[in-house]
Amino acid sequence: MATRITPDRFVRGTGQNADMERAVAISGPSVGSVNLYTSVVTTAPRARTRIHHHGDCETSIYIVAGHARYTWGGTGLEDAFDARAGDIVFIPAGEIHVEENASDREPLVVVVTRNCPDSHVVYVDDGPDGADDGPDDGDDAPAPC
Repeated sequence: MATRITPDRFVRGTGQNADMERAVAISGPSVGSVNLYTSVVTTAPRARTRIHHHGDCETSIYIVAGHARYTWGGTGLEDAFDARAGDIVFIPAGEIHVEENASDREPLVVVVTRNCPDSHVVYVDDGPDGADDGPDDGDDAPAPC
């Protein structure tokens, strides 16, 4: 059945770090999605993600506001490009990368859509595994993609 998800129903919490807010609109737990995840992520100035990938999930990122920098490659840092409001970024499944707010002053706001029912982040650096990242959307087990 078609479902309207208003902002007051988004499941809010931190993203990959305390400088990111992830507001999940569509996921397996939130609406019963089987193959789709959508969230709005707001990142503080100069904040960035850890080096990571999204497993078998492809990712589309629409830049709503701000200035983003993406790095990617074998270690997630070899290549780079910037993206600004109105741009759409595609991250292939398994692509190791980092997302950064390239602004010193303005928040970065993006809409993330992924072809799996959860945020599905796999870290490749030496930090924690990320099992506790993101809002508690009612599903403690990561969903396969």
